Amino acid sequence: MNVPPEDLDEIDSLQVNVMNTSFYIAISNEYNTNWKETILSFLQYMEREFSRFLRNNELSSLNEVKRDSIIVVSPILFDLLKKAEEYRLKTEGRFSPYLLTQLEVHGYKQSFPFEVAPHHEMIPRYKNEDQSLIFMEGCQVMKKTDQKVDLGGIAKGYAVEAVSKWLQNHTRSTYGIVDGGGDMAMWSKGDKAWTIGIMDPFDEGKEIGSFSIRNGGVATSNTIYRSWLQGETKKHHILDGRTGMPAVSEIVQATVVTEHCLDAEISAKLFFMDDVASVKSVLSKINRKFSYVLVKANGKIEIGGSRENEH
Repeated sequence: MNVPPEDLDEIDSLQVNVMNTSFYIAISNEYNTNWKETILSFLQYMEREFSRFLRNNELSSLNEVKRDSIIVVSPILFDLLKKAEEYRLKTEGRFSPYLLTQLEVHGYKQSFPFEVAPHHEMIPRYKNEDQSLIFMEGCQVMKKTDQKVDLGGIAKGYAVEAVSKWLQNHTRSTYGIVDGGGDMAMWSKGDKAWTIGIMDPFDEGKEIGSFSIRNGGVATSNTIYRSWLQGETKKHHILDGRTGMPAVSEIVQATVVTEHCLDAEISAKLFFMDDVASVKSVLSKINRKFSYVLVKANGKIEIGGSRENEH
């Protein structure tokens, strides 16, 4: 997705590559608030502490803790883990933060881009029934699982929402947008609307359409871009938390628009795991208002949403 050039006049913006993606942030800044250094430091912190590709960070410390142990984590990680567990329960296990081992076994052991991954002779038995964390006072977390945590897309969506909220609270901007590689949050206190283009999954230089939005969250998931060959099998990064296997679907790209970016980020992935009717039922537990645009492998496009958003 992208923001057309005509929307970029008279705004204060920042563009940076962090968290293995490109962040674009733009706000109205009538009061000339100094915000860029704070936002950049926060995004770098999120990458440094919660990337599974880095060692000796807070996420790796959590994953090294034995089952039934208690660890004290930072307030940000505590909040992020709690939200991830809430989404796991709401989605009936379709979304899961406990997929690190499975991702690595399926070949996703390095940052993109890569095209080929080493083959694993055996895929370890995956259990989703015992995955849980117990949250206690003082940012204490008890691990009740042997599975390791991967925060992947949810950390990016969390960062987008956190940056958006901070900018609205601390800069008094009348409108703005935070785009973290397609995970987007935007706001407007007036007539300002953002025109968002939806990329053609088969040709990144083209768009299949666009829409206008003033306030809300948007996220797109795609199984073409983050995909690779493991042996003779084509695999991608969206795993079904119920099976630990790459989701099998005729859908290759899902875009979801709802009130909050993090809700949209989780919701977009669900469309690869079940039929649309089943996904819509689950999505209503996350946010009762949502719209979606799906692109199928045969190029057909399906548009829909919750009853509140359908006309």
